[in-house]
Amino acid sequence: MSLQDYIHISHIGDDFIKDKPLLISKLVTQHKWSQKIYDKKKSNVFSVAYNNLRYLDPIFEKTLTEYKKIFQDNIEIDEEKTKRQSFCLIQNDECNAYAWHHHEPKSKGAWYDDSPTLLISSVYYIRLPSGSGGIKFKDDFEEIELMPSEGDLIFFPHTMLHTPALSTCREYRVSFNINIFPKNL
Repeated sequence: MSLQDYIHISHIGDDFIKDKPLLISKLVTQHKWSQKIYDKKKSNVFSVAYNNLRYLDPIFEKTLTEYKKIFQDNIEIDEEKTKRQSFCLIQNDECNAYAWHHHEPKSKGAWYDDSPTLLISSVYYIRLPSGSGGIKFKDDFEEIELMPSEGDLIFFPHTMLHTPALSTCREYRVSFNINIFPKNL
């Protein structure tokens, strides 16, 4: 099987986001204030501040609805843990994040050291100006790069190696990584 066979792309749009420019502004502002965190963690992703999470609630709701529609597994989702373990990535030509990783806990290449059982990873693309990088996936046999559109939601196995592709855009590329956790596992 090809890597593409394990990846699901849904275009859920962005018409459900009440004030997209405000959401982007809040996330970009937090990104600019997160430089000390980036330097300490050697990472360009950040947990969304508690006071900004409410702006992302429609994205969480759409993502969980889409998950249930696609996978139909009747597993109860831990919405609070899912929110706490989700991250924002903002990049442009001056601030790129490029590191192969996966979300399998306590193993080489893992993003989390202490994450509980994860069902699946996803990424929602809020803003993709011209020159934005897509997302790359790889295994021992192939490497692929996908170029999503704004409003795309990509689901993939949490064990799959992936990285954002480099961006050459001046404006900020904004994506939101939602890792979905089951309840009571």
